[in-house]
Amino acid sequence: MNPPPSRGRAPSRFVRGRGRGGGAYRPYFYFRRNGRVIPARGNRQPNQEESGSGAPGAPSTDPPANRPSRGWGRTVGKRGRDVHLDCSFLRPENYAAPEDGLQVQSIAVDNPRAYPGWRLYFLREKYEEGNDLASRIMAVQAHYQRNPHNYDFLMIRDRGFFRLPALTILSDAQLKEVWPGLVEDIREHPLRTLATLSLAMHTVVLNHLLDCNDSVVSNTSTTDIYVPPPGRLRKIYVRPEDFVPVDPMEGMSHSRVDTLLCIRGTVSSVGEPSYSLTWQAFRCSRCQMEIAMRQRGTFQPRPYQCKRSECVARDEFLPLRNSPYTRLSIRQIIRLEESSLSSVHDFESSLPGEMDVELRHDLVDAVRVGQEVVVSGVLKLQELGEDGATGDSSNQMQAYLKAVSIRDAAAIKREFSERDLEAIAMINAEQNSFKLLVQSIAPEVYGHELPKAACLLSLLGGRGPEADAINVLLVGDPGIGKTKVLQSCAQITERGAHVSGKRGAQSAQHLGVTFAGRNKRVLQAGALMAASGGGHCTLDDVDKLASKQAILLQCLQSGEINLPLSGAFASFPAKPSVIACANPQRGQYDEGRYLLQNINITPALLKEFHLVYVLLDKPSERDMSLTAHVRALHAGAKKRAKIAARYALKPKMSDSMCEATFDIPVAGEKDDTMKTEDDNDSVMQHDYDLDKRLELLPEEEDLDLLPPILIKKFLAYARQEVNPLLNEEASNAILRFFQELQGSSAHSEGDTSQMGAGQLLALIHLSQARARLDLSPVVSPQHVRDVIALLTESITQTSLKAGSSGSGARGGGSGGGGRSAQLRNFVQLMQKRSAALGRRIFDLEELKEIGTRAGILTSFSQVMEMANLGGYLLMKGANMYEVVPD
Repeated sequence: MNPPPSRGRAPSRFVRGRGRGGGAYRPYFYFRRNGRVIPARGNRQPNQEESGSGAPGAPSTDPPANRPSRGWGRTVGKRGRDVHLDCSFLRPENYAAPEDGLQVQSIAVDNPRAYPGWRLYFLREKYEEGNDLASRIMAVQAHYQRNPHNYDFLMIRDRGFFRLPALTILSDAQLKEVWPGLVEDIREHPLRTLATLSLAMHTVVLNHLLDCNDSVVSNTSTTDIYVPPPGRLRKIYVRPEDFVPVDPMEGMSHSRVDTLLCIRGTVSSVGEPSYSLTWQAFRCSRCQMEIAMRQRGTFQPRPYQCKRSECVARDEFLPLRNSPYTRLSIRQIIRLEESSLSSVHDFESSLPGEMDVELRHDLVDAVRVGQEVVVSGVLKLQELGEDGATGDSSNQMQAYLKAVSIRDAAAIKREFSERDLEAIAMINAEQNSFKLLVQSIAPEVYGHELPKAACLLSLLGGRGPEADAINVLLVGDPGIGKTKVLQSCAQITERGAHVSGKRGAQSAQHLGVTFAGRNKRVLQAGALMAASGGGHCTLDDVDKLASKQAILLQCLQSGEINLPLSGAFASFPAKPSVIACANPQRGQYDEGRYLLQNINITPALLKEFHLVYVLLDKPSERDMSLTAHVRALHAGAKKRAKIAARYALKPKMSDSMCEATFDIPVAGEKDDTMKTEDDNDSVMQHDYDLDKRLELLPEEEDLDLLPPILIKKFLAYARQEVNPLLNEEASNAILRFFQELQGSSAHSEGDTSQMGAGQLLALIHLSQARARLDLSPVVSPQHVRDVIALLTESITQTSLKAGSSGSGARGGGSGGGGRSAQLRNFVQLMQKRSAALGRRIFDLEELKEIGTRAGILTSFSQVMEMANLGGYLLMKGANMYEVVPD
């Protein structure tokens, strides 16, 4: 019977150990409530002596009905009825499983003679010669011995791991006969299969070392040379590759626990490595038996008896620190942010999928923040609140990945399905794919085709850690659609990050590398680090990130981000392409002021942007089309095309390259050599307006815009598969344009714009991106012409020209940028030409020549329209104009 409750002291909740003295049976772990004993390890029946049921050896009988039952089914009478006691939280299955999923406290190191490292890989299973496991180990061992050129045994011994590509082991026909289901086993039962592969390699390496030691004449230490004693081989880990395809994080479920998975993502945060002793080896002082015990927490248990049945030793166990069964475990937690082509994320409302990954042994410190990796591992579950993850003590479980292999994603190509390749081929087969892709970026933003084209070419920039960035800056009035363009670019980029300056200091901290956590031991990658290595970082309202512009400038100039530490200095490589936008300081862009006077950006930072565009919200003849476009956003493509046809100014058809503007000689016709040289002097001699060619025309009723997911796959395929090179004609075209621009800048008075080596290098990279858009392996002069149009428009809008006091252009001598500067130079040269020739009537071709000398290489019709509205030109007939004198 249970003893009555003590009145002198309150009953304790939990008691460990057996009761002293006589009395009834008490379990080893039990609760004491109101004088009753509740066992904590199941319904264990007492022995015969304690129960008093009879002589020793008598059969046990069931407890009487009036005796209270013990264990899980015990009930307590309360208020006249039985109430079940819920103590399920004490059951062993509700506790977290150990690292290898086995409830093993200690093992005896009784390795078979054929496999000296058996207990390193199989804790509970005994070796049986001739079974399936033994035959598989022998087959894998024979595969390693037949292919010594694929495995360096000495390096594997020193490093403690080896890589196992799927193509290497699955191509062995002899191994397939013995183990036909190797791929299924490694996917469904990864831990046991990997242990089999590792044990075979462990045995091969050990036999190889024994052969090497036998061939050595002298392996003993002398007075001159010290030879370390040969130690026992430690555990070897296998790193499988390409056994499973890359899976999205959103499709993972708890049904795939304990199976092998593969994910791809960017390392967003890295935790501090932790060290713990997981196994400790001991040797019995009597029988010399080696025993390994699992170590958990700060308390280190020791064996209380020998594992050999003939030995009766209870103490005097010697710890073996140099044994391979004494294992010091290194553990690190990282977080991956998914980078998938099958999903599009809106960074303003949602974030891509994330998953925690556990690294052990040689995988610790194998990655850095901002690196894109492909991780293969076993899906596991952990209880929330464990390891201080959250303060909640609920029973919810969180999935994490126990990594078994990590590879750099820069050397791994993305896989495209047949359906994706068909869609990419259809896009490339379009007559004007450049226009289709430009119109598909932020379709709710009407017009501004040139800035969209610049952002598209920036997204098609180089790929890889050594890729050169193409930076684009959009400056303009608020509400014109700059943020929409940036959000669309962030959705379709293969790998990128988005930072909004509207949140102020909170978003400014997300640029560089920061520390987080309670003790600031978790290193987090900012937007610049997450987009490094060929990615793109979109910065909304970059002028509001004044406190972090120094970090951005350092990243764009040196390609690194520095992190000062206490007593140390860290540097991380970061080479992202930046697409940013900025708003004017006064709320509206003032054309009578310099560009740097309109925005809050340092001159050094502004110089790092290769293309800068000014988007102005001023009245034009497109306002009616813009209003109709806004009204027809939700009315479908056909209605929008009809409304655009009503207000179209100059509809004309064009193709992707606009080959019609090039003079193609007819076969058999003799061309003048001097005329050909004059035509090739400049690729901008013709009336080539890229803005008009990219504009949505009324005849294109069947132009179906592409969804963001399809644009994302097309850009990823073009960046991965196409690497165009410059031919001689394209190189000469770039050289001629650079020389012309240098000459026009030298002849223009007061021109402060400069064309340096950085812009020349950006011109080459933009030309390669333009060729990559057409999936062309060679950069042609047509590609260079499109890029020259973009670069010329950017230089024209941001050029700073000092106003002349004799010029009648509006704005006076305050200086301006963009079309105002072009208009002042154009009017000044027209008036000088009119005074020199003694006439005021000029035709359109003469005015185009004057515009070319004034630096107007694109959009000449808009400058003509501004001069006509300003009263500087009067139309006198068809293509005839009169210059109004000053």
